[in-house]
Amino acid sequence: MRRAAILASALLLGACGSQAPATGDASPLQAQVVASELLTGPQQRVPIGILDHNTPVTDATVHVRAFLLQGSTAVFKGESDAPFKGAGLEGAGAYVAHLDLNPAGNWGMDITASRPSGERLSQRLAFNVTATPIVPAVGQAAPPSRSPTIREVPDAEAIDSGRPPDDMHQLSIAEAIAQHRPTLVVFASPAFCTSRICGPEVHVVQSLEPGYRGRLAFIHIEIYRDFKPDPSKKQLAPTVAEWRLTTEPWIFLIDPNGVIQARFEGPTAADEVKAAIDQLLR
Repeated sequence: MRRAAILASALLLGACGSQAPATGDASPLQAQVVASELLTGPQQRVPIGILDHNTPVTDATVHVRAFLLQGSTAVFKGESDAPFKGAGLEGAGAYVAHLDLNPAGNWGMDITASRPSGERLSQRLAFNVTATPIVPAVGQAAPPSRSPTIREVPDAEAIDSGRPPDDMHQLSIAEAIAQHRPTLVVFASPAFCTSRICGPEVHVVQSLEPGYRGRLAFIHIEIYRDFKPDPSKKQLAPTVAEWRLTTEPWIFLIDPNGVIQARFEGPTAADEVKAAIDQLLR
C-alpha cells in the first residue's frame, strides 16, 4: 500500500483532486476531494475535506458545481449541496456531494464554502472520472478472499490492530459469499492508519452491528499482517492486495449473490452506512 496515499480524515489527498488557486479574496480555507477513485454514473458520492490552516472544518455550508473539461471549454454538468457527514466519526467526517458523473474524462469542480465565523472559500479543483474501476465496484462480483478469521489465530490481536480488537472476525469473505449471506466488509487499520479515521470508522460499523444481527454478516479486514509483536515488520495483508486498495478505510456491502451493491471510501458517517444497509436488505 502506498502509505502516502492513505486518506486523511477529511484532510488532503492528491490522488483524485488537485488544488487550484482560490478565486476571489485570499482565504484561510482550503478544499480537497478525499477519494482516490471517482467512477462514472448517476449520483456518485464525492467526499470533500475543508481545512482552515490545516485544521479540519466541520461547520461550513458547502456547495459544488461540476464541469466536464473539453480542451479549453468547461461544460456545466450539474451541482449539489455538500452537507457535512460526521455521525459516529468522533469529530471527523467529510462534506458529501452527489453528482452525475458522465462521461469519463477530466472534470472541474467549483467549491464554495462559508462558515458562521464569516470565513468564505471559492476554489476550483480538477479531478478525473473513470469508467474502468481499479477497486471492485458496484455491480461487480466481490473477490472471494480467504481472509483470516479468529479460528486460525491464537487471539484476535493477531489480525486486528484495534485495542481491544472487535468481534468481526468470525467469517472470511469467501465463507460469507459461499453461504449467500448479505455482508458488510470494512477495511481499516485502527492502530496504523495515518489519518486516524480508521478506528472511528470501525466504531461506526460496530455501533450498527447489534441492529442487524442475524441479517447481515460483519467482517473487519485489518490492512496489515505480521504487526505483532514487532510493528516495524508489518506487511500488507493479502486480502487488501486482492481488492486492489491503496487507501483506507473502505466499506463494501455485498448481496447474497456475492455482488457488490455499495462501496464507500474514506470517512463515512453512520447514517450513510445505515441507509446503504437498509437498501441492501430491502
